[in-house]
This record gives sequence, C-alpha cells and structure tokens, in this order.
Amino acid sequence: MLAPLSWLKEYVDITLSPKELGDRLTEVGLGTEKITKADGDVIFEFEITPNRPDLLSILGIAREIAAVERKKIRQLNLPNLTKPKKESLPIKLNPDYKLFQRWTGISIANISIKPSPQWMQDRLTKIGLRPINNVIDITNYVMFELGIPLHAFDYDQIIGHEMTVEKAIGGEHFTSVDEKSYHLPKNAIIIKDKERIIDLAGIKGGLNSGITDNTKYVFLHVTIDDPILIRRASIALSLRSDASAIYERGVDKGGTLKTLARAAQLVIELAGGNIASKIYDLKNKAFEPWKLKLRTERMNNILGIEIPEKRVLSILESLNLNPSIITLSSFPRKRESRFVPVKTGIKSGVTDSVIECTVPTYRNDLKIEEDLIEEVARIYGYNNFPKTIPIGQLSTKKIPYFKDFKIEEIAKNILQASGLSEIYTYSLIGEKDLTEQRWKTEDFLRVDNPVSLEFEYLRPTLKINLLKGFSQNKPNFKDINLFELGKVYLGNNLNEAKESYFLSGISNTKNFFEVKGILERLFDELGIKEDPTKFIEILDEGVFFEINYSEIIKQVDLNKKYIPLPKYPPIIEDLALIIEEKIKTGDIINEIKQQSRFVTDVSLLDTFRDSRTFHIIYQNKEGNLTTEEVGKIREKIIKFLKEKFNAKVKE
Repeated sequence: MLAPLSWLKEYVDITLSPKELGDRLTEVGLGTEKITKADGDVIFEFEITPNRPDLLSILGIAREIAAVERKKIRQLNLPNLTKPKKESLPIKLNPDYKLFQRWTGISIANISIKPSPQWMQDRLTKIGLRPINNVIDITNYVMFELGIPLHAFDYDQIIGHEMTVEKAIGGEHFTSVDEKSYHLPKNAIIIKDKERIIDLAGIKGGLNSGITDNTKYVFLHVTIDDPILIRRASIALSLRSDASAIYERGVDKGGTLKTLARAAQLVIELAGGNIASKIYDLKNKAFEPWKLKLRTERMNNILGIEIPEKRVLSILESLNLNPSIITLSSFPRKRESRFVPVKTGIKSGVTDSVIECTVPTYRNDLKIEEDLIEEVARIYGYNNFPKTIPIGQLSTKKIPYFKDFKIEEIAKNILQASGLSEIYTYSLIGEKDLTEQRWKTEDFLRVDNPVSLEFEYLRPTLKINLLKGFSQNKPNFKDINLFELGKVYLGNNLNEAKESYFLSGISNTKNFFEVKGILERLFDELGIKEDPTKFIEILDEGVFFEINYSEIIKQVDLNKKYIPLPKYPPIIEDLALIIEEKIKTGDIINEIKQQSRFVTDVSLLDTFRDSRTFHIIYQNKEGNLTTEEVGKIREKIIKFLKEKFNAKVKE
C-alpha cells in the first residue's frame, strides 16, 4: 500500500519525521517497507497484514498515525444525499444477500466527462494508478481514500434500467472495461441487466456499461461482496485488481453510505450534474458497531506488566473505540487459571476495573477480549515492556527415537525444487497389491484384524502406493512427478521385522539421466558417496527410484568446506565428438577432467545419433586464461580421446 505524506496530512497533523514515523508505525504492526521522495512529496510503502483490510486506505493509515501521535482525525465534511424532488434516473436492483451483503447506490444526471483536476491526477500517480477521466478517477480515488471499492456505470447502457446480482454458471463470455475477454468460471459473482452481463463484481467492470467520453448519466454503487467467491474467481481468471485485493480480505460493511456520499460529492464537484434518484441501500440486517469488554486485571496478567488505567483509556480512545468504565456487577468476574502473571512487579490486590468499548465496523479484527488487549499492548509499545530472560534449560541429550528433520528437509527441498510433488500414503496395503508385484504374502507382516482387505499388510515398499498415486492422477494430469518419504516394514516375523524409512519417487516426464541427476545432486548435498544408478528402475509408467533412507543417511556428511568464488572469469566452450555408443559418458567426462587442472567442470549437453556434445568450463583461480592456453588444453583433450576411445571431433 502506497501512501503519500501530503495526503495523510489532510486527515491528521504529523509531527514526527518520515523516518521516525515509519519506525513507529512498524513498531505498532504497520510494517514500513520503504520511504521514497517523489515530486516534492514523501511516499510510504506499507505491508498490510491480511487481518487489517482497513489499512488498505489513506484514512485507515491516518487513524494509525493519529493513535501513535496521540492526535485527532479530521473528519470529512460529507453532503447529505437527500432524495431529489423528481427521480429522473430510477433503477431496479435485484439483490442476493448471499452474494452481496449490502448494495448501496445512487444515480447522478447531467455530468460532463473530462480530465480530473491536476491535484487528483498527481495523487493517483503517486500511488501507482493511471488517471483516465474525472468519474473513473473519482472511484479509484475514493477506493484508496476510504478503503471500500466502488464502481460507476453508464446509466444509459444498463438495459431496462434493472440490475440483478447472481452467480455465473461457468463459461459465459465477458469483456472487461480494459477490452480484455474472459470466459467466466463457475460461481463468479456477476451483475446482469435485462439482457447481458455488465459487471464482474468485485473484480472488473464490463466494457458494455463502462464510462465513456459520451456518458451523461451515471449510476454509482458500493457493494459488500462475498470475499471467498471473489478470491476464487480472481484466481481462476488469473485476474487480480485493486478492488479484488481489498474485497478478498473483507471490507467495512458499515461504511457504504459514507463511501457513496464521498464519491457523489466529488462527482458533483468535478463533473457537474445533480442527484437523480433516491439512495438505494439494500441489506437484510443492520451493520452496527458492537460492544467489547476489557478486564484490566486480566490484561495485566496476560501482558505481565501493569499499564495505568488512564493510559489504557487514552490508547483505546485514540483508536476510536470509545472506552468507558462500567461497574463490576454488569460483567461477571471469572478467574482463568491458564493465565499466570509473570514476575515483573505487579502489585497484588490491584483494583480490577472493566472497560467497555464500542468497536467501529471498519475494525473487523476486534472480536474478543484478547484483541483489545493486543491493541493496548501494541500502541503502548512492546519495546516498553521489561526485558525478561526465559526460564528453563535446553536438553543436551537426544530423546529416544530422535529424528533429524534437518536432513529430511534438505532431501525434500531438493526433490521439490526438481519438480516432484510430495505425497503421503497409507502404511497398509492389500493382498492384491502384493500379488500384482509377484510377491508371496507370507513374506510380509499381516494385521490380525484389518479394517478392510485393502489395508491388510504392512507395506514392504513405497512403490505400490506411488504407482496407485500415479494411476489416480493420470486421468487429470499429463505430467506426473511424485515422491514420498515414509516407513516400510521388512520381514514377516513381528519380533524380527525391521522398520525403515524409504525415499521413493516416480516421474513420467523425466528420463533416466534426469532422475540420475536429481539423485546425484541429493547425494552431493548430503555428502553421500553412492552411485545413484543402482536405485533407479525403468517402468512402463515412467522412471522410478527407491532408496533405503534409514541406511543411506548414516553416510551423511554435512561438514562442507566452502571455497570462495574465483576472481577470474571462466572460458566456456562446447565440444561435439563422434564416439562409439558403447563408451560410457561418465568415462569420457572423467578423462576430459584429467587432462588439465584448468578444466573445472564437464557435463553432457546434447546427444544426436552417433555424436555427443560436452559443455566444458576452463578456469584458472590464480589468473586469466588466454585463448592460446585453452587451445593447447583442447588439443590435448582431443588427442587423448582419439587415442583411448577413437573419438573424432564433429565438423
């Protein structure tokens, strides 16, 4: 969220320097990512947490500044949108309160479309928006000013002057105001007039009802949309707008009338015109502030310090929570044993008072007493809490059945980075699973009372369930790359059977060499000296590998020696050789490396018929290699390969 300092100052007097203000806001939870200067202004870039959608607005940020600076917010002087004597632009709205919890709107007649004033264009530009025209700019301006999205329709383009909100059935064609076409996903929220879709609600307006240079009459509306449906439609379409980013976090249900009044005020001021309809405010329940109570004794016990009651009231007042002290009899006292006071000098017998707060509708994150306690703590300042050392000691002995998850994390990260997806499967399999692999059931452990014949034997391998996972995913996915790290059970005697961890995977997109490369990287990272080829098997379904993880991690050596990067640049070239197919690529690579200490890396780049192309890196850590020096090394390599493997350089 970008916020110009000049815009913030319209709402609150700011005395702190930009650096001090950014640091203080970060302390209270409004992370200041960056402070830059542009066109004589200071621009703050804030990281907004998902639980605070009210901070996706200039007003919301100004409220936080007012709280930390102990200042008052300047309120907007909004007009009273009274019903006109003649409703020249009426409209019929057909709501669905499962999709729109609230639908607020008004019509304005006789407007003039033109560029917005320079001050508005400057502010929009500073927050990363492109000015378009006065009406569209106003909707964007108010959205970022107050934190609630709104939209303007060309009234004349609403066929039948009727609007209905409903879910898309899926597949409908829609063209947005920026002239991009989409096929809508199922359950996207749409608005239709008498004949067609005119709005993808909460995400993008429709081209067929958008504001143009010829627009004379507009219908402004503010809606409270279902955040889950907005999020799903946005992801399905890969279409994320400023409005959808706000909607999917949840917006102020009590703020639609204020937002509409502000937008109408600016339209009349900057585009002319007059109110031409009543205010439409459709909802099936009231959205009013709610009460929350805070027990000071409990707050002090949880926080571990005693904050003076006067300061608590001041903090809550600065957050616009309208605190007042109520009598204990109106709030049942209940001692909660799970909260133990920390030893920080809290006096015993401190008078317990109860503070009742009225929570404004824009603070959807304040629902329980602990939320109020957190508000007091963050504004008071966590840096003002006394520093205490945690009590306790760390164990120096490994507990029984200790498992080193660090190695497991390394292994999983490498496989995931190589394009494989991790799965978890049951440790139990059926008799059919074993016989299909041509194994004798008597060689494996059987459960005496299985819940099902499909879960009768303890698995001796991960291969069976990986193949099942492959088959189940095959109808829906073309590319399948799976792996699992789990237990297997070897032996048929309960007293002698061995429980081990195995690491297995299957892929139908990677060939033998690619899987070999993945395992080589894994072994290299863990310091394991093993030939990966012995763990790989070619199946009809793809390439499969299985490793006894419990055994192989005994070889793990994570003590690596790090060598600084060379100061001098490498020389890289590709060498294509015609060589007999029976000669192993690994042998060729090893021989090339042996020809000079300046050959630092060799890899197979490509194969074509009887030729193989090798990627060779020459590098001297002590100085620059010359073309002549590399040429001599190349001649030596070619000569040696010709003598040993009868290789020829491909012309």
